[in-house]
Amino acid sequence: MIDLSYDFIVTLQNEVVRTFGADLSTPAMCKELSKSILNKTTKHVSETTLKRVFGFAIAQHSFSRYTLNTLAFYCGFKDWDTFQNHHYPIALRTPQINEEFKRWTEVKTKATAVSQYTLQTLKNRSGINFQHTVPRQHTLHHIERFLESNYAATVFIAPAGWGKSLSLVHATEHFWFGPKAVYQNDVCWFIHAHAAGSLLMKGFSLATWLDNQMNLGKGENFREYFSRHINEKGGRLVLIIDGFDEINLGAEKTKVLYSKLEDFVYSNDAYPWIKVILSIRSSTWSEVFQQSHQYPSFRRFWYLGQEMDDETNINMPLMTEQEVKSILYNNKFDPATVRQFTEAFIQKLRHPYYLQLFCQLNDAPAEGFIDENLSLFEITSKFVQNKVFNSNTNNFKIEIIDKLLELLDYGRNGMYTEKTVLLNKNATLFSSYKELVGDNILVEENLSQEIMFNVKVRFAHNFLLEYFTAMHYYQQANQYISEELIRKILALYPHSSFRISLFKWLLRCALNNDQVSSIQSMFQLELTSTEKAHLLEYMVMHHQRETQQAIPLNVIFPPGFFKKNPISQFINDDFIHFKKRRVLNTLLNLSESSDDKLKIRSNLFVMAFMQLDAEQCELELANIRKLCNADESMQLLWMTPYEAFLFIYEYLKFGVINPVIKEKLYNYVRMWDFNTSKKFSIGEEIVCKAICFAFLILGDYKQLLHFTQRMFQRYPTMLFSKADPFRLMLLCWEAQSHIRVGELKEAKRLSEHIDKVLKQYSTDFLNGKHLDTLQKIIAAEISFYEKDYSRAIRLAESAMEMAHKLDFKMFALLNYNVLNKIYRQLQMEPQKLEAIHKVEMIRKSTTFKQVVPSLVGE
Repeated sequence: MIDLSYDFIVTLQNEVVRTFGADLSTPAMCKELSKSILNKTTKHVSETTLKRVFGFAIAQHSFSRYTLNTLAFYCGFKDWDTFQNHHYPIALRTPQINEEFKRWTEVKTKATAVSQYTLQTLKNRSGINFQHTVPRQHTLHHIERFLESNYAATVFIAPAGWGKSLSLVHATEHFWFGPKAVYQNDVCWFIHAHAAGSLLMKGFSLATWLDNQMNLGKGENFREYFSRHINEKGGRLVLIIDGFDEINLGAEKTKVLYSKLEDFVYSNDAYPWIKVILSIRSSTWSEVFQQSHQYPSFRRFWYLGQEMDDETNINMPLMTEQEVKSILYNNKFDPATVRQFTEAFIQKLRHPYYLQLFCQLNDAPAEGFIDENLSLFEITSKFVQNKVFNSNTNNFKIEIIDKLLELLDYGRNGMYTEKTVLLNKNATLFSSYKELVGDNILVEENLSQEIMFNVKVRFAHNFLLEYFTAMHYYQQANQYISEELIRKILALYPHSSFRISLFKWLLRCALNNDQVSSIQSMFQLELTSTEKAHLLEYMVMHHQRETQQAIPLNVIFPPGFFKKNPISQFINDDFIHFKKRRVLNTLLNLSESSDDKLKIRSNLFVMAFMQLDAEQCELELANIRKLCNADESMQLLWMTPYEAFLFIYEYLKFGVINPVIKEKLYNYVRMWDFNTSKKFSIGEEIVCKAICFAFLILGDYKQLLHFTQRMFQRYPTMLFSKADPFRLMLLCWEAQSHIRVGELKEAKRLSEHIDKVLKQYSTDFLNGKHLDTLQKIIAAEISFYEKDYSRAIRLAESAMEMAHKLDFKMFALLNYNVLNKIYRQLQMEPQKLEAIHKVEMIRKSTTFKQVVPSLVGE
């Protein structure tokens, strides 16, 4: 049985560390300490025991007399009793103690010793250095409301890995043990459930234990004593029990444990100054606690908070975006890198366990690049490894997961299944199922009503369904990715973000197992250009991350490979993103044809142009000129890519309009061959894209409208390429032009269509955020003319935030046009001045001096 009176354990820890002469900041140091103890005392204290003493592991039982005597002897004392006798007078040297509060202070001293040990234990178990973690504002507000209420108890309910323990550590220090503690006169007893559970299961009651802490006379009662001697009570007594369900007792014993706790809570009805705080997993809540919350008495005593979700049994929300970013900054992540993370990725990092894994996988963030897409795959793999494959019951867990996949038809039959069907009354699976729910691999949603039992089960996150589905097919194919397996997935699944993820997981397996022919097959078979683009990007990122272990790219793609499978087939506008610059430069070294090189260079130019980086545009322009001069096919075009980009560069840089190129620009129709069966060449696509930008910066929206409409007439097949980024970009410019020529109805129709397509295809499928930004700018201007000012300002400010995040200054200037109209209409002078200031900052940051008057209309 564990004694909760750790009065001298913390003191013993400090003495041992002082004698050892080094800080025990990591569990690994316990091995060296064990050797030091053996050398000095000739007695052995195991590394495992020392981890328990110093809180790196949970103590399941009392520390043995042998351990305590040996550690005391190591510190220069005869034994444990001598150590305690020496320090007991020191502990009582508190001359400032008011005699009136002597008994209360004695209890507070004992409680502080216990709590400090618990706090240190939980800090040492933190997956991230505790100094790098941050307080959870929700926890602080929840406890504050609870303490000021008439409720006797409260509980934090969430799955494992949700950060319950660390949030309680921060809250406990904030309210009771920090240097500026809010409630310094309260007695706070912070214990881990392993300690409380051992006592309670042996028939010990919390009330009796509290009585014993005061050494009261026979028949005296702790609660009654302080109720009678109210002047001796300094404040509240707060009992915090963390990890209530981490004790492996079994369902029935857990119910007994809860019953004893409930008795204690209910018996405090006459003592409102005694408060109980608990943390438990959602699965335990649904199995044990939820039975009681139907009774009025339960609701009268227990505070569940404003965030309680009765379907998922969670009342503790995920971390806020700001809390995530603060932890990343504390872990030495570059703020510029963090600001570049997409909203979708930040949302995933709001789960504390995923954030922990991310920090562990990037333990030296300043030394290398961080790709969020690659990191998500590594996080998922590590998470499943820790929670499923490394478990003692992994075979049962895998059986449950396989059954769930079968019921979901491997992602083709929705996301949910019935719990009763999944378990099928198989009692051997119940314990493993509970662990899967507790570890947030699976999620229950309780839709039960009074007349029926209905609990649905799903994977906690869609990427877990993608992972397990991909691994199912990988195992089925004997861990080899053959052409047959690739064709099977192509046949079973429609083109979607789900199918792309399956191929990414299979590609990761092929890369990790040196299956070169499998990788080549993915780029030679009938995958779509979008899928190949995603896979190629993932592979380049994987290679850059694993430079020493990775298969060289020139081995995977030997000379001649990209002549048969041109890179330009799957390098699209999705690669116009600052994060793709490294990928594009790597692909440039692999490219063999002039078309491939030109496509990559044009994307790099457009990226620099949208960032208004004149110097980078000039460098890319020089390279594009060399490529065009060396390629005879370029000379057959009515305008070469070099000429089109040169016109844009010279106008923005010097305000000069090249008359020869302008003539070609405005007479493009004469040069066109309207043979609709003709394929769109790389050079033509680049020129058409550049012409759109040229008309845009010239402010000639009438010509821009005509050009985009004629493009769809010339290449009608584009109308059927629903998710093609180039098609969507043309539609955006067409909608923008309709607005400027006063055709609002047509602009709105196109804007709504673009928005529908972007929402239909998730960011995992279509990650060109510049399209989202441009669509929002257009929709904001349409809302302004419709006098829906609240929607207009919401869309425009959202677009501005996205434009700044992407560093697309050109879009920021376009959006300023809209914001300026809104701010003037609504007489929002401070916001207008701030927008003007941002425009001025853009003006100063670029040598494209003509860009501001061109896009802003000065």
